[in-house]
Amino acid sequence: MPPTILPVVWNKNPQNQEWFDLLRLDLSAPYFKDKKGVYMVWYVSSPTSRVIKIGSGVLADQLRKLRENPLITAYSKNGPLKVSWVAVNGVLKEDQMVGVEAFLHDLYNPLIGEKPGAIPIPVKPL
Repeated sequence: MPPTILPVVWNKNPQNQEWFDLLRLDLSAPYFKDKKGVYMVWYVSSPTSRVIKIGSGVLADQLRKLRENPLITAYSKNGPLKVSWVAVNGVLKEDQMVGVEAFLHDLYNPLIGEKPGAIPIPVKPL
């Protein structure tokens, strides 16, 4: 029997249905107040794109740290830095975040960061 895949929703900009730009995202928006989840940052270039970092925690705090990290922002020379996240809600529980992060590490092999030592929890890919 195949593992159950958590039917998560990856967040996009509701105004244009495009992925958010990490460097332009308004992290002070009320939406982000105490919002936790699992995030993924990648650069977009032709013909390839690569996942840079996957993580979890309080989203505004984590994404702010990434914007201030020159190891992350250096990848903007390859193309725009995009970000999406799965927020803790009725589908994703806080105690599942690290397992989801582990699954995404296996799936995308990000350029920066270590895979957490948790049992992977499968989710719908980005």
